[in-house]
Amino acid sequence: MPGGDSGCVRIRAEWIGARTAIVEAFRSVPFHLGLPSDRVGDGRAELILQNVGPGVLPSDRLRIELDVGPGATLDVRGQGATRIHPSPSGVPGEIETRLRVDTGGLMIFLPGELIPYRAARLHQATTLAVARGGHLAMVETLTRGREAMGERDAYATLDLRIRAGYGERPVLIERARLEPANRATDSIGRHGPFAVSASLYLIGERWQMPPEPHGAGEVTWAIDAGNGYLLGRVLGPTMQAVSAVVRRLLTKASAGLLQDCGTAEA
Repeated sequence: MPGGDSGCVRIRAEWIGARTAIVEAFRSVPFHLGLPSDRVGDGRAELILQNVGPGVLPSDRLRIELDVGPGATLDVRGQGATRIHPSPSGVPGEIETRLRVDTGGLMIFLPGELIPYRAARLHQATTLAVARGGHLAMVETLTRGREAMGERDAYATLDLRIRAGYGERPVLIERARLEPANRATDSIGRHGPFAVSASLYLIGERWQMPPEPHGAGEVTWAIDAGNGYLLGRVLGPTMQAVSAVVRRLLTKASAGLLQDCGTAEA
């Protein structure tokens, strides 16, 4: 990004012996990394990634790079929401995320939800690069603002871009530019009447299509399959309700994959 990074985190995981090891870990303010763990005992590495600053400020340039080697399994989860602060000057904050998975590797990246404040501006670019035989799951969750403070759809601009590749070819390219002052976000193809939306990106060939109805109470969802990916959309009234459905869908979609942890030929 031009002008240099305001904060950066870089992690590489590799399969060594009988477990996934973190062989490279770098972070600068405002990022904080928890110690790796293997709570399940299946050889994966689990990490908590926090932004311990106030959130994304105008002109911030934050960069996240996660890299998984052959046969390794890395599970990175955010703790707390990503708050996008007001930009009266019109200068956006920027988040660039690059995720890469080698053959037989598996990455699960679940960052916190985006909460845009009044007059907030954000440019976010995410690149997913998965070698053939690798698998990657990522969730992007968006709220409509601080509704308890009367800031529903009060932000200025959210420019969200994702490019995903599997093997040697792109499989998914998306761009969403949300500007509530110019086009209502409750229109078709956007939030509709829901307060929270989540996109579940599953790159790879062995994700399972969850055999479920596309609704449970106040939450609704749909999943589409392409060549080398699954894409799910979940809409609901609260972060808790949407997160519960996303976790359930991810658990069912990944059935069998975690059993192959440590197998580069997966």
